[in-house]
Amino acid sequence: MTLYSPVVFTDDPAVAAQSLARGWRVVSRHPDNPQVIRLTGNPVLCGIPQPTMNIATGSLDATSTPVWNYVLNWLGQHVPRPLPVVAPNDWLTELALWAAGSRGWPFGVLLTEQPVLSPQAIALMTAAEGFFIPDAGVGEAFTRSWPAPVRELEDATLVDVSPPSPVPNRKALEGVTRVLLVAYYGGPSPTVGVQRVNYWFEQMEELSGGTVTVDYAVATPWPDAPGHVHRVPDLWTGNLVVNGSPLGPAATTLLEDGLNRPYPYTRQVAGFWTWALERYFTPRDDEYDVVILSGNPYPYFDFAAFARRTWHARVILDYRDPFVGNPRHKWGAEARKDAEYLEAGWNLDADVVTVVNQGCKDVTVRGSAQTRIEIVPNGFDERVASPPLFDREPGSPVRFSHAGQIYRITPPDSLLKAIAGTDMEFHQIGAPQAEDFGAHVVLHPRVPREEALRLLSATDCGVTFVGESGIETPTKMFDYLALGLDVLILHRDKLEGTAMWDMLHGVDGVYWVHDDVDSVREFLTTYEPRRHRDPDRAAPFMRRSSTLRLIELVRELGDHSFTPPESLRAIAER
Repeated sequence: MTLYSPVVFTDDPAVAAQSLARGWRVVSRHPDNPQVIRLTGNPVLCGIPQPTMNIATGSLDATSTPVWNYVLNWLGQHVPRPLPVVAPNDWLTELALWAAGSRGWPFGVLLTEQPVLSPQAIALMTAAEGFFIPDAGVGEAFTRSWPAPVRELEDATLVDVSPPSPVPNRKALEGVTRVLLVAYYGGPSPTVGVQRVNYWFEQMEELSGGTVTVDYAVATPWPDAPGHVHRVPDLWTGNLVVNGSPLGPAATTLLEDGLNRPYPYTRQVAGFWTWALERYFTPRDDEYDVVILSGNPYPYFDFAAFARRTWHARVILDYRDPFVGNPRHKWGAEARKDAEYLEAGWNLDADVVTVVNQGCKDVTVRGSAQTRIEIVPNGFDERVASPPLFDREPGSPVRFSHAGQIYRITPPDSLLKAIAGTDMEFHQIGAPQAEDFGAHVVLHPRVPREEALRLLSATDCGVTFVGESGIETPTKMFDYLALGLDVLILHRDKLEGTAMWDMLHGVDGVYWVHDDVDSVREFLTTYEPRRHRDPDRAAPFMRRSSTLRLIELVRELGDHSFTPPESLRAIAER
């Protein structure tokens, strides 16, 4: 047990009062000078070199770094084992991140409102020991939307910060291919893409008959994680420091590049996480044959260079969504060209690029003509028992459902307008639908996957969309099929040749309707919901079959055996 003293950084008297009631100390700015800070119960004031600490714009130069070190020394002198608690995107947010990177101090997050999800804020909130949320309403709303576990700091004067359990080194075994799987979001994070990589981690060893082992590196919290999970917190620009010294030339150059290039990739989510991964794995004595980097986000795809240099590993880059070719992202001309350059560079360093369908393969930027791109489809987790379908009562209203994010390029407006004025229902699970157009819309919050499946099983027809690009095969569609629901696919002018058409054309209970009000109304005049209880309907879409394909690739890449040609064997036998 290691006890730390929370110190809340706030100028809000109400938050300060709640902090003091817990026995915590408070740091605030002096009312007469924003570059002077004070600590409750301490008459010694402290100056800071800038009103806001911003590492990317020079706060850790040769002049300012000694003063920031003095700030941490001042705090550590007056507070035993300080645990800074800072708000996202605030004036001293990066002081906590820098203290974690340079001194190993744990930190917490102060939330008084819904935060702007900047890359810095996401890093802070994924790496924190816990949250202090004075307003219960803010906490409830945030917990529903945040894609990672939310653990609140205990209401105690001293907070226990237990060190993580050591992860054993992965060493060579005869006949075994050792895999390191890397994904920013993992474990209990509720993001949809996590289902893909979690399944690989949990099932590849079993499905390979023990010929593949998997370690898993993630940034997000994972309470009670199983063995061989490496939690590598993202400290944002704090990843660039190794002690209390000014930033080195490599870090300074990276920051300048990130600010000046048309697509500042280091300023995106996980923009500096590669540095954290390298710092974590450098002192370890692991041996990996294959490293799989799975995104979104993508900036840590350049960890491939470290994997090759350190372990002589082969590399798979897994695009769960397209990067440059993602139709949901609007690029300026210069930013797109720069992003294409980045994607080409990442893929040039990969042995294999994997994507989820042919449409995504078509928009992937190749590093060279020899870039190898393989399709490893998504699917549903056949290990999760589907809840029983509810038998429809005669005359009951038709219940449509949609799970997950609703995007501006594929809104459900036509369906909502078509069912307005009827007794039909539209159930939205997850991110809320903003407008109902007079339809009966039932909103469900983001819930654990098991609960989402239960809610879906009480409906008749799952809804999904084909956008203008036609590259979508969303995970929700596989859940609809696994549950035995009808599937309504609203499409634009492009249909044949789209990823969903290639996958679902001819599947019973899948309805293709043009995404306009009149076409949807015409469909509704004849639609009669059905239950699909035959397991053969969903069997081709299990995640197991696509994972077996990935295992084939891993075994192929990880096979380091060498069979000499017959000419060399003949010489050796003489």
